[in-house]
Amino acid sequence: MSRRALALAAAAACLALAAGCNPVLVAQSAAPPGRSARLDEVTGFWGLKSYRMELSQGVALALTCVRGGPCEKLSVVSDDPSIAEVRRASLAALEPSGIYNQATSAALVVVGKAPGTTRIRVSAKEGHRDIAVTVVPPPGPIAARATSR
Repeated sequence: MSRRALALAAAAACLALAAGCNPVLVAQSAAPPGRSARLDEVTGFWGLKSYRMELSQGVALALTCVRGGPCEKLSVVSDDPSIAEVRRASLAALEPSGIYNQATSAALVVVGKAPGTTRIRVSAKEGHRDIAVTVVPPPGPIAARATSR
C-alpha cells in the first residue's frame, strides 16, 4: 500500500471515530392521544448520523442529550422557529455522570408551531447533532368525529 493510500485510510478512520463521538439524543416525553411526537435515528455505514423528528402542531417533545453523562454547554437552534420552536429545559432529573457523580440532565424541548419542515441544530462540548423536523397538522374535525364513534 502506498503512503498516500495509507494516509487516506488513516484520515478516513479518524473521521469515522470522530463521528462516533457525538452525543446521543433521547426522547423523554410522549405525544397526547391522536397526535405525533417521535424521534428516529438516521444511521449510515459508520453508525448514527443524525435524527428525524415528526411532531404534531401544538405538541411538545422533551429530549435529553447524553454522552457518558449529561452533555455540557448545551446550545440549540431552530432554522425556522415559526415551524419548530426549541428551548433548553430542565427536567428536574439527575443522571449518572462519571463513576460516582450525578448531574442535572441536559434537556431541550421542541414545540411544533406550524406545519412544515425545518432543521434543529444541537451543539454541546461533546459534539453536535442535527434533527430534521417535520411538523404535521393536527387531526381535523372529520378525523376527530370518526374516532369518537
